[in-house]
Amino acid sequence: MNKDISILAIYPTSFELQGFDYMPPLGMAWIASVIREHGYDVHLLDQQVDKRNIQQFTEEIKPTMVFIGGTSHSRFNAFDIARKIKEVNESIYVVYGGPHASFTAKETLEYIKDIDIIVHGEGEYISLDLLSWKKARGTITQLYSLKGISFRHDGRIISTGWRPSIRDLDLLPNPARDLLPMEKYNSRLEYLQLPATSIITARGCPIGCSYCSASRMFPDHYAYRSANFIVDEIENLMDKYSIRGFKIFDSTFTLNSRHVTSFCNELLNRKLVIPWECEVRVGSVNQELLELMKKAGCYYLDVGIESGHQDVLNSMGKKIFVSQSEEFLKTAQKVGLLVKAFFSIGHIGETYRKGKESIKFIYRNKKRIKLVILNPGLRIYPGTKLEEYANSNSLFPEGFNWSKPFENTVNKKLFLPVHSIPILIQPQMGIKEIRRLRILYFLSMISLKHILFRFKYHHDYGQLKRYVSTLIKSLLSS
Repeated sequence: MNKDISILAIYPTSFELQGFDYMPPLGMAWIASVIREHGYDVHLLDQQVDKRNIQQFTEEIKPTMVFIGGTSHSRFNAFDIARKIKEVNESIYVVYGGPHASFTAKETLEYIKDIDIIVHGEGEYISLDLLSWKKARGTITQLYSLKGISFRHDGRIISTGWRPSIRDLDLLPNPARDLLPMEKYNSRLEYLQLPATSIITARGCPIGCSYCSASRMFPDHYAYRSANFIVDEIENLMDKYSIRGFKIFDSTFTLNSRHVTSFCNELLNRKLVIPWECEVRVGSVNQELLELMKKAGCYYLDVGIESGHQDVLNSMGKKIFVSQSEEFLKTAQKVGLLVKAFFSIGHIGETYRKGKESIKFIYRNKKRIKLVILNPGLRIYPGTKLEEYANSNSLFPEGFNWSKPFENTVNKKLFLPVHSIPILIQPQMGIKEIRRLRILYFLSMISLKHILFRFKYHHDYGQLKRYVSTLIKSLLSS
């Protein structure tokens, strides 16, 4: 046992994402589970639902190491957590991981002195390496031999590269949800209003869309868990936490049809047919597979259609055709599955004319789409091809740095909340063009039936009020 070393894992909240359903941080819970399996004393604090004072809690448990996760949206909260930990005890090693940390290691270590080590990619086995190093009272120079981290040494920032991805996810125990206050998470299945939670069945994505870092977060492999392991976990969640549905939070659940088929058949064989939602990819499903998914309980599909113009799809590396997207929507409607479709405006090289094709696509398919999510202004995230493009073409806001305070105030012109993620503003697709396209979308969708539908979807007066307010602002601006 390794009870002489105590670990505190913290998932920071993000004020920018408040209003969304809270989901357990499964990445952190997986790391905690692996650490615990190897005999270490570990505590997991999710700031989304756990409001305990971090400094008091740190003083109470006296951790040897603190692991902080999070995303680009929560990065400043993560930095603040690191500062608070060091105020309690400067000797505590603060380790920062997750998608944001993985791709901003150099500037994070340059500007955030309270963070000691950055983890690249998957954190389970790297965390074990770091704990073994700490237990052996290792020196800084010994960190050079640990693959998958960045750290400071002699005034320089050292990177040991990336560790190979985990090939067999079945070797990992289930995420340590028992370390979390599961009763505080508020996720429910849309339209069904059943208590639900999230699960992950696979990691990685080989597609490489320009705006997404998933293919680089897991750079050398797409791995999925065995169906029996996944369904065992679902049964456990139903027994222990009384969930009545689940959401599959893979980057794209349907990348491998054999994986989907095996999972569905396992559910059917156990007669465990409960409703679930997943993300699908256009071109990866046919009617036969969708019918099997529905039979196994799937009722809701999330799909990233993104654009109604082929040139824009090509520029983002989506590797699908507009005709495939329309055929998918027709097939899903025929099978009887609800669809949530995502679109985005402002891609590399996109023009106002090409953006209008997305609005036309949505309009002619609106009876096939239960919910449209239109993102006006493409958010630039670290580790993406979009970030590289913005850097090489000087399209970031002046003086922008991922580790320095930043507010995306141009969002106000789009009737959106201000957040800390920059959006792509190009000469041919500036804020004026993006704004006009958003207004055009509202005008194309406005009807009493649509407003009533939104009311049914929100189930919340405050959310409905914000939606109607945005609609009125858009119409006045037009």
